Parts: sequence; C-alpha cells; structure tokens
Amino acid sequence: MTIHRPDTIDALAAIIREAAASGQTLAVTGTGSRPGIGPGPADAILDVTGLGGDLVHDPAELLLTVPARTPLAEVEALLARAGQCLAFEPPSPDPIWGRGSGSIGGAIAAGLSGPRRPFAGAARDHVLEVAGVTGRGELFRAGGKVLKNVTGFDLPRLLTGARGTLAVLTEITLKVLPLAPAQATLALPAETAAAAVRLMADALLVDGGMTGAAWADGQVLLRLEASAAVLPALIDAARLRLPAFAVQDDAASRRTWADMADLNGLALADHILWRCPLPASRAPALAASVAAMGGLLRLDWGGALAWIALPPALAYLDVHALVADAAGRDGHAQRLRLPAGIPSAVPAQPRLDAGLAALAARVKAQFDPAGILSPAATPGSGA
Repeated sequence: MTIHRPDTIDALAAIIREAAASGQTLAVTGTGSRPGIGPGPADAILDVTGLGGDLVHDPAELLLTVPARTPLAEVEALLARAGQCLAFEPPSPDPIWGRGSGSIGGAIAAGLSGPRRPFAGAARDHVLEVAGVTGRGELFRAGGKVLKNVTGFDLPRLLTGARGTLAVLTEITLKVLPLAPAQATLALPAETAAAAVRLMADALLVDGGMTGAAWADGQVLLRLEASAAVLPALIDAARLRLPAFAVQDDAASRRTWADMADLNGLALADHILWRCPLPASRAPALAASVAAMGGLLRLDWGGALAWIALPPALAYLDVHALVADAAGRDGHAQRLRLPAGIPSAVPAQPRLDAGLAALAARVKAQFDPAGILSPAATPGSGA
C-alpha cells in the first residue's frame, strides 16, 4: 500500500489535490494510537507525523499553539511545568489500545474529554484556532487567538471530533487553565448505579470546587480542587449535605483519578470496551441491563458517561439497543475496542437517522467533495 509522508504543508496539499483528482482515498493517520476510532481502510495512508511547526506557549495569556503532530504527553508535561493544564483532561489512548499516548492532533480529532468535561467543558470548548488542509487541497486557518475575534462559522468546533474526515489539522491553538494547587477526593459507598446517581446529583449542589464525579467498584468518587486554604472549607460544606465519606488526601486523590482515566480494573486486555454518553437519570436503567447480561460498568461525568466492558463471550451483545432502551435518542454507544480474534456483527458506531445522515453528507461535501479523506471513519459526537 502507498504511504504518503509529507514534510511540508504545501506537500500535504499537493498530495490531497492529486488524490482528489484521481479518486484515491486516504487514511489520515498520525501515530496510530487510537485504532478503534481510526481512519479505517483506504487506498493509501496519509501519515502526517512528518509535518513540523512552531510551539508557542504564552502562560500569561493562557494560550498554547502547537503543531498537530506534537505528542500529547509532551504538551501535558510542558503545561504542568508552568502550573497549567488542558482543562478538558483528554484521556490517554494507551490504557485502551496500548499504542502510546498519541498526539495533540489525534486528541482533538477524536474529540474525547475526560472527567472534568461537565465542569470545565468539552474538548471543542477549548480549541480557539485551527489550521490545516481541506479535502479540496485548500489551506485554511479558522478561529482566533481570543474568542471575541471569532466570527462566522465556528470551524474549530466542527473539526474537533471529525476524525480527519473533513480536513487534515496541522496546527491547533488551545485555551489552557491553571492547575488547582490542591485536591482531595471524597469516597462514599454506593452499591447500585441508582444510589450513585442520586449521591452525585446531591454532591453537585455543593458550592464550588467539584471537578470530578464518578462511580466505580461500589464507591462514588467526588474530586474537589481549590487552594490549600479553601479546600478544607469545601470538604466541611460537603459534610453538611452528604452522607458520611472518607477523604483521600492530595497524593491519593491524584492516584485515584489517574486510575479513573486509565480505566484500571475495567479495560481488561481481552474485554470489549464501549463508551456511552447518556442522561445521568437513565444510567441506572442501562447499568441494570448490563449487569443482567454479565458485563462491567463504570460511570463518569456525574452519571452522564457510562463505560462498559464485556467479556469475549458477550461480543454478540448489541449495546446500541441497550442504550436505546435506556435513553432513547438521548444516548448513544460507541465501541472503542474489539480485541483481535473476537468476531462481532454489532457495528462499532450508532447508525444515524436519515436527517442527521443527510446533514453529515452535506458538511462532508463542502470540505471533501471527492470523499477521499478517511471515508471509512465516522465523525464523533464531540461529547
């Protein structure tokens, strides 16, 4: 198979224009760290890891501009040294697929957000500006370094989560936020998903500081972040509203949320992994169905994100149908991992209804009229 590895933006544009003229489809890929939501098969591979660019960090303005190929781990380390972070807490793909942490471009193209998503916003909320090449082979820049400069269509939001199906991103400008100087986690027993969702709803009424609410292994976990002086007051406020809880100190709390991000205890090597956003009020119904079938389930985002792990024997289980039964059109399921050698007739992505499919096709035609960019991939929800 032909592999294209452009080392300049102009070379990238020329490859895309030539492919569009000849009808050759291109699997847009970087480090290949997210195969479960990757480009899928195509006539040729477009490897963008050779593209360079300048990395510009302005700590005072909370801005970071990076080449899309920049390793995600490098971005996070750079920001941590400055006492800052990516507020949407992008999950590392390595615990799921075991192929490294990938690039910042891959994180934005995937559009996935971590535990802070309900409190700090989704990935798309932190992308201020993008540059790249469309499926027409046209270079573009969209957005602005500050929000008030953004006019017209908000293309950075549209392209976040598009998985390389509309354009190839080459540069990304992100809004970053300060790291909280101190954190603690409150751990409350909750045997069922219904009890957990009720507890998390009550916890979210506590004023300030909440940046994580999850349920795993029979415990509700609530992350509080603030200054060292304010954090004890937040814990005391929680004691007035919530049942008795144990408090994990800063170091233990950070380990707990690292385990949550890595899906420790859930993303077992031979298990099929599904990601299911849905209304928190419908999570207990989904949890009951999964438990009845013998699967494992964990809740994040205050109950609005369910992670489901199924043993190989349950590869036939239609998780799309389970989510539809629990949440109707308000939820959806996405299979992130199907281990090699495990057959399944269940599609990885939900089927779009006719109206959404027609809209997606019109958007695709505007950016990539020849349909050459990652045609086997499906744009994500950006949730």
